[in-house]
Amino acid sequence: MKFATLVVVAFVVFVAWAGIPVSLASDGRDLSSVNGEVTASAGETYGSLSTVNGSVHVSRGVTADRAKTVNGEIEVENNVKIGELATVNGSVDIGEDVAVERNASTVNGGIEINGGEVGGQIVTAKGDIELTDGARVHGGIHIKKNNGSNWGWGKDEPPKVRICSTCIVDGDLQFDRPVELRVDDGAKIGKVIGEDVTRR
Repeated sequence: MKFATLVVVAFVVFVAWAGIPVSLASDGRDLSSVNGEVTASAGETYGSLSTVNGSVHVSRGVTADRAKTVNGEIEVENNVKIGELATVNGSVDIGEDVAVERNASTVNGGIEINGGEVGGQIVTAKGDIELTDGARVHGGIHIKKNNGSNWGWGKDEPPKVRICSTCIVDGDLQFDRPVELRVDDGAKIGKVIGEDVTRR
């Protein structure tokens, strides 16, 4: 076995033994971690960008199939093309000229889209949604019923949904729980579905 190969193997064994958080891009261009942030380098192409306990940062000009985490936010810079975005406990922030092919979703967190485009739905249960700067969502908005506990962290306030005057939501706005909805003059939206929607 060549010396260089021995060095690489020794390093990987040391990292695993020491429990050091590490993010490595494999030959398949997946970038992953367990306890740490994942950052996709500007202009590069990836498959999956994933972590469990940490945020995912998608730099300008990246192309990727998906970005996902369990406990952390997902931040997408400008001019990114990505298949889908998903987190459980964290927010999703989408920049300008971003194209999300499928869904952008979170459970306990908000979603903000600044001029980007989502081909599927944007989905949350406990978080505000804000569309600005001409953002467009083709598959609609879905705020799911909150089935979880607040664990003493304060009152469970209704999510706030704001759609700017230059924004478009082609699909339905389905609200399975009370929400506060603000649609600015000029915005184009689909059907609003929900029994407890407060217009602001």
